[in-house]
Amino acid sequence: MVGVRTQVLLAAALTVGGLTGAPVAWAQEADAERCDPVGGRVIDILAGNIDCVTASHYAAQYDPAGERYQVIGPFTCYSGTAQTAPLLFQCTSPVEGGTEFAVYPA
Repeated sequence: MVGVRTQVLLAAALTVGGLTGAPVAWAQEADAERCDPVGGRVIDILAGNIDCVTASHYAAQYDPAGERYQVIGPFTCYSGTAQTAPLLFQCTSPVEGGTEFAVYPA
């Protein structure tokens, strides 16, 4: 009986915690520059000297049905996982000490 009661309490706690702890939107990195939505995507520039137009140009070349890791110009781009959702993919480059941007659905 104690085992059943523990399971019921645990299930109730998970349900309540899941309802109150569900995020409404994804969090933007503190130092990120948020670009205007383009083509159903939003880009956050996380590091480096890159502008929204250039990041959008590289992001448009990423094939979501392709390989998980894709080399696009100076960037290596890789898809997000269930743990990083709603992140679609992220691109990094060692150029100029490190350039990085993340792409999310708009």
